[in-house]
Amino acid sequence: MELFLGIDAGGTSTRALLATLTGERAGQGLAGGGNPAAHGVEAALAEITAAVRQALGDVDPRRVADGVIGLAGLGALEDPAVHAAFGRAWAACGLRFPVRAVEDPLLAFVAGTPEPSGHVLLAGTGAGALRVEDRRVTRVGDALGWLLGDEGSGFWLGRAAARAAVRQLTAGTPGELARLVTEAVAGPGAALTPRTGEIVIIRAQAAPVPTLAPLAPLVARAAEAGDPAAAGIAEAAADRLLGTLAGVRAPGETTPIVLAGGVLTADGPVREHVLRRCADRWSAPISVAGDTAAAAAWLAAGAEAPHTAWFPRP
Repeated sequence: MELFLGIDAGGTSTRALLATLTGERAGQGLAGGGNPAAHGVEAALAEITAAVRQALGDVDPRRVADGVIGLAGLGALEDPAVHAAFGRAWAACGLRFPVRAVEDPLLAFVAGTPEPSGHVLLAGTGAGALRVEDRRVTRVGDALGWLLGDEGSGFWLGRAAARAAVRQLTAGTPGELARLVTEAVAGPGAALTPRTGEIVIIRAQAAPVPTLAPLAPLVARAAEAGDPAAAGIAEAAADRLLGTLAGVRAPGETTPIVLAGGVLTADGPVREHVLRRCADRWSAPISVAGDTAAAAAWLAAGAEAPHTAWFPRP
């Protein structure tokens, strides 16, 4: 029986999936970040290779008929030296098909719908919206990185949470969000004082992304506990994400919308706001992305097998 390999090589982790034509899982692998732009070609390939070998296990690589890898910064493969390095890695794993790569946001779209065209709204650590036509990304909104954009992202939420917490601590009016942020940054039991607010500021400035992005889930926790500042931040994040999507999607479009990234795939007020506003604005199917490594394998299998067999919905 032929097998198909899907790889999602992200900035923080690489996942590989081996599956049959009907979507039955035959092997899985997990390794560190496999984005060549973020980690360098050799380091990225080491992680990608580790994930592939885990997925293969004892399977004869000759049974793998084809494979697809999703990469951020797809342009790196246009460098002949990089493309050759990927080819050598494939050969080292016993794979006999050529390297076939797609932009990793496309995997999120494919993991949410079998349709070839539509839009994906992504909010993880970063955020952006993409127009997909015939399974090719043709337009991108935002995705400018934490310094210049990524409005409504996990980083944006974490920064807004820290800003609100510091202001409340300075004013001597800390709420639930301020308490959660203070404990996350300064440690459990940290005093809710202006001095602690200074600690939050110093640590955020020293390491913005690793300090602030992990605070995003605290916004949902505090909002659910009735904190008005957290509720306002969640609503503002949804406003920004919808604005980004509207920038690449016309008002009357009816193609599918897929929500992706941790902020939008997890239950919480941001996702609730986004779902409601998407439904109010567009008459279109809205879904949440499933397994992106499976999406790569489904593409490798020719995108012909029933989508529901690969991505069962609850």
